[in-house]
Amino acid sequence: MPAQKYMINQYTPSWQTTLVLLFLFSLAVRIVFILTLKDGFYFGDESIYIDAAEYFVKYGQFQSDFDRAPMYPLFLAGLFWLDGGSLQSVRIVQAVLGAVIALQIALIGKRTCGSSTGIIAGILWAIYPMSAFVCGIIYPAILVTLLMTSATLYLLTDRNNYRYKTRVGLAGLLLGAATLTKPMVFSAIIFVAFWLVAQKKPDRFVLVSIFLLAALMVLLPWSAQSALTHGRLIPIESRALDKVVPWAAPQVDQERLATATSISTSSKVPAKKNTATLVNDEDNSPSVTTFSNNKDVAGMFTRMAKRYPGEFLSFFELYPSRVGYLLQSERDRARKKVSSRIVRTMPFGSNLVMAVSIMSVAPLYFFAVVGMGSLWQGRKKRRELSYFILLVMSFALSYALSWGKIRYRVPVDPYIIILSAWGLVASWNMLLKSRSAARRSQNPA
Repeated sequence: MPAQKYMINQYTPSWQTTLVLLFLFSLAVRIVFILTLKDGFYFGDESIYIDAAEYFVKYGQFQSDFDRAPMYPLFLAGLFWLDGGSLQSVRIVQAVLGAVIALQIALIGKRTCGSSTGIIAGILWAIYPMSAFVCGIIYPAILVTLLMTSATLYLLTDRNNYRYKTRVGLAGLLLGAATLTKPMVFSAIIFVAFWLVAQKKPDRFVLVSIFLLAALMVLLPWSAQSALTHGRLIPIESRALDKVVPWAAPQVDQERLATATSISTSSKVPAKKNTATLVNDEDNSPSVTTFSNNKDVAGMFTRMAKRYPGEFLSFFELYPSRVGYLLQSERDRARKKVSSRIVRTMPFGSNLVMAVSIMSVAPLYFFAVVGMGSLWQGRKKRRELSYFILLVMSFALSYALSWGKIRYRVPVDPYIIILSAWGLVASWNMLLKSRSAARRSQNPA
């Protein structure tokens, strides 16, 4: 028996070796996917980020009409400065980031529910189609995800460790940087602050103060710079309200809303402006939605309230909807109005995308629900469970104000995947337990 045990341990890879293999496997999956992509854009937003990055490399600043969060274009500018502006190089770097996230998910899963859950979660992320897809497009989702998982690694450590305050501060810095990459992360900062307070530790208010101050240290410089540029307070993005929430304008153009739905609310396709509600500053800064009376404001909130439940549910959709670029006609129109670099044809169709997405997302949701129930019953891991749920809900509740889309969910997919991995482990343990009980009943002592 000792010899057999020795042989088993001899051929069982160590945790470090398993992480290396997980990284290589995750990277290989993403590289293979990237090799199938063409040297062009698959979404209108990609051209916006590329133009901003190239302009920054050339002039050391953003364009005067730049109205997006700055972190991702700066990330691209750094890569362009090193490489010269190759889309393939950006995609490869993002593939590396995606593989690093697999390692982080494995570590978070191990801290939460054990090494088996961690490895399963890392593998699930490695093969999750959407996580590979976002590595291949020029879109900030993968960078936001990396910053958030990095912050999570700091927050989900031993609260009694004397370095925990420092780790909470580092988490605040990372989530602040993530907010400058995608503004919706700001809601996660608020939710995490409540999570820190709810832990009922003697120093919880010190922790939340450190966390919020660290996040503000990252956000304030950009806000100050934007205020100087545009002459008004702009926390993160200067995009007009009607571009982020198209139905917020007092009189919504239905044709324009349909176009925004089929393509993207943030594409470069010029939108029809309602001159009664959109005015330009004298310094040609981006347009700002204004309302003439309280009736217009009430109408805006009424329209948003009617759409909110549907948009909330759309955030958890099983397959990508509202992706007009899957249609040939939309790509042809975008090539004329947005950028000639948008790919002319795609190697996959909407039916294939729908089938792959449903087959990957539906099982994740099912086992995530099982995992949540198991962790709640276990009691000892409710702190981690509440953290995962709060992060997911922070994005779902925020994006329901504008658009609920599957690619917007990517930054919080790691936490759904971890819960799903634990759901798989818990289901397996329950199955083994029931089999063991059945054997004992058949063979009583």
